[in-house]
This record gives sequence, structure tokens and C-alpha cells, in this order.
Amino acid sequence: MNSMRFAVFLDVDGVLNTRTTCQRTPDGYTGIDDPRVEILAKVLEKYDCYEVVLTSDWKEMDEHDDDYLYLQEKLKLYGLCISGKTNDNGSNRGEGILEFLKVHPEIDDYVILDDQKFDFRNYTELWERLLITDGIERAEFASRTPEVETMIFMDYIKEFS
Repeated sequence: MNSMRFAVFLDVDGVLNTRTTCQRTPDGYTGIDDPRVEILAKVLEKYDCYEVVLTSDWKEMDEHDDDYLYLQEKLKLYGLCISGKTNDNGSNRGEGILEFLKVHPEIDDYVILDDQKFDFRNYTELWERLLITDGIERAEFASRTPEVETMIFMDYIKEFS
């Protein structure tokens, strides 16, 4: 088997939860839906070697914050863990992803899960790998010409939704 490294750049709000989410975090914010984490985990099982990179505002939390620990626990229930975080000023998520990819040349392919468009449209290579979500199970291609890997990832989401 080849050792291709695949990354999912993960936003939390709008991907692992939506406005209809009933669960709450320890600090009282919108929680995370287990079925949505399970879909993500099952999709990622299809990849030999993958990373979950946090792009969400959740990355700004202290790693000992109750809500951050809650996020880690939710992911861990399904065998997932956060392997990295992007660094950006909030609205430049695309820039943060490109910077992360520059520092991690071992990542061969990736998709971006987000419910917002941010600056992704400014970068064709990101736009073609972006799935706009309203909950992971309702993902849609941002681009009319999505990257092949993005189409494959979308097929897996449909398979497990």
C-alpha cells in the first residue's frame, strides 16, 4: 500500500452540529452530534493514513478548556483525534490552510469541511476541495469543478449518511 497522507480540514460548527443540535457543551454552547462524528469517522476509515486538522474557531480555545476537552472526547469516541490546527485570523481560513500545507508537505491530498465560504474562493485549489455543509450529511460541492478526491469523499459521506 502507498503511504499517501490525507487531511480533512475540519470546521466544527455547521459540520458536526447545526442550529437544530440539542446537545450542549460544558460551557453551554451548541454541542456536537454523535451521528455526525460517526459519519466523519466512517469516511476517514476509508483512508490508510489521515489527519484531522482543526480550522474551526474552536482551535482558539485553551487545550485545557472544558469545551475543547469535550470536543476531543467526542472525536475520541469514534477513534478520531485532532492532529493539528491552522493558524489564521478567523476570516482568512484559506490562508491558514495553505500555510499549514506548506509546513506539512507530507499531506498529499485533502478536503475542507466548512459551513462558510471565508476566503476559500480566492484559492482555486482550496475551492475545488471545499464541501459546504449544513451538518456533514448535507454537504455540497462549493466548486462546479470539484477535485476528484473531493468527489470521492462526498460519495463516502452519502454512503454513511
